[in-house]
Amino acid sequence: MALLGFSSSDYVSAQNKKASVTISESDNIYKFNSKYDKAKTKQVQQYMTESLKGTDFKFTNTQLDAQLALTGGINFYIRSYDGELVMKFDKRKNKTGDFTKFKQMCEGLKDIIQKN
Repeated sequence: MALLGFSSSDYVSAQNKKASVTISESDNIYKFNSKYDKAKTKQVQQYMTESLKGTDFKFTNTQLDAQLALTGGINFYIRSYDGELVMKFDKRKNKTGDFTKFKQMCEGLKDIIQKN
């Protein structure tokens, strides 16, 4: 089993601004871990709602620590508090198309979180 870990080249400078994003992927699991300025929480939540709009789930104004099974079948663990977001996606429990959508959402979140 190969474990891939990566972060953008902006990781160090973003870390200095109290923002960090770590994405790791193995054969079965895709993980997204981040800490960021609490002022970005609403933007992060709105982006997640828009990215997964086919599920009819609203991430705005919520704090979660749960395993979600959303409309359409997408299933993942999330811990979401102001300034912190952790998600874990099990590829074995989801469709390939859902993984692609989830991964794209995480890449967009990384950009939002690390943006000045």
